[in-house]
Amino acid sequence: MKLGAAIALAGLVVGTVAHPLNFKRAVTTEVVFVTETVADAVVYVDENGSPYLTSTVERTTSIPSTSVEPTSIVSSTAIPTSAPAESPQPTPAPQPAPAPPPSPSSSAEPSSVVVQNVEPTSSAVPAPPPPAPTSATSATSAAPAPAPPPAPTSEAPAPAPEPTVKAQEAPAPEPSVQAQEAPAPKPSTSSSDSFPLGITYDPYKGTIDKVDCKTADEITADFNTMKDYKIVRIYGNDCGQIPVAVRAAKKNGQKLMGGIYAPLQDVDSVVRALSDAVKKENGGSWDIISLVSVENERVNAKAMTASDAQSTIDQARSALRSAGFNGPVGAVETVPAVIDNPGVCSASDVVLVNVHAWFDPNTKAADAGKFVKSEVGRVKKACGNKRVVVTESGWPHQGSSHDQAVASPDAQKAAIASIRAEFSSDLFLFNAFDTLWKSDDASTFNAEKYWGIL
Repeated sequence: MKLGAAIALAGLVVGTVAHPLNFKRAVTTEVVFVTETVADAVVYVDENGSPYLTSTVERTTSIPSTSVEPTSIVSSTAIPTSAPAESPQPTPAPQPAPAPPPSPSSSAEPSSVVVQNVEPTSSAVPAPPPPAPTSATSATSAAPAPAPPPAPTSEAPAPAPEPTVKAQEAPAPEPSVQAQEAPAPKPSTSSSDSFPLGITYDPYKGTIDKVDCKTADEITADFNTMKDYKIVRIYGNDCGQIPVAVRAAKKNGQKLMGGIYAPLQDVDSVVRALSDAVKKENGGSWDIISLVSVENERVNAKAMTASDAQSTIDQARSALRSAGFNGPVGAVETVPAVIDNPGVCSASDVVLVNVHAWFDPNTKAADAGKFVKSEVGRVKKACGNKRVVVTESGWPHQGSSHDQAVASPDAQKAAIASIRAEFSSDLFLFNAFDTLWKSDDASTFNAEKYWGIL
């Protein structure tokens, strides 16, 4: 009120000085209302507060050009009406400054708002139809001057409903299901029981002057000949035989005793060959491999120390476990070598030993089975009653006889029958076929080539 009175008084003084009058008249001050149309910007945001749609809402507001209310006064001077430089100013001069935007919690609404159908502006590219967002108009400032787009208020669209979140979380369990479905290689069932009566096999042919590898077809044919034996021992990956042996054994319903002929064959390379063959030929299942040996009589031959054999067992077991094989792993030795080196049988999951009655001059062919059984008893005693698997046992059909050990076809038949009478499992007969490529000397009684049974 004081400011208005001061302005009115100043106008009277100026008017009196510029245009003195000698009479009084009534002066009426009029209040002029100007109707302006302004636009409010409405911004729609999603549940994360990100804007996705902008529209404008027209609003009609009546704004007084002056705050002076109509009144009738009697004055000795009149406010000039012919001063063009000053007459327009009363309208903008008294116009109130734009009010600050209300806080988000403000519930004030414009005095007069016209809301038309909201359509996205041409500059906005709408996403797919949004879920009926709540209007932000009620939280928009009523200031007449255009203002920058308002920040999201508490009346912005609520977060998406729970089902949407759950739908996004639904796939989460899938990795665990896939992990459970990944094939976990399992050992052969017989690895924890007893192995059926088996037979030994090598993939070579020819003579000592010309040694060759058998072809895949020849190896397959040999497995067909051995099909009555439900487990076949191979000594390594000689001639690349592992995949062929796995394929042939699967066809015939047989199992394999795998071998690593250390130190001449690399442990990791042979384990990789076994793993690849199992994946390719047996659907990734290790159940076709019942057990694995890491060497054959190398400690007995002084080609390896007992410590070397133990380290090789540990290395092979670790590699095989990583590849998925969980069956027994051990080193194959002679009876004297095992008894003299108890660390070898301790390191082995089962004790693997070659026992040949032929080399005992006091045992005849018909007693071969009893001799082998007595030797197994000795090994068990030395190895703390650990399970023993005889990995070779046979009798030659040709060679130099010595004392009661006679080499002949009939003697061989008698020896095999005797062994079968004592063992129906956990023993491999030696050998499936003659090995004419081997060399002979006095220590083998010139019989090394002639142990073939089939």
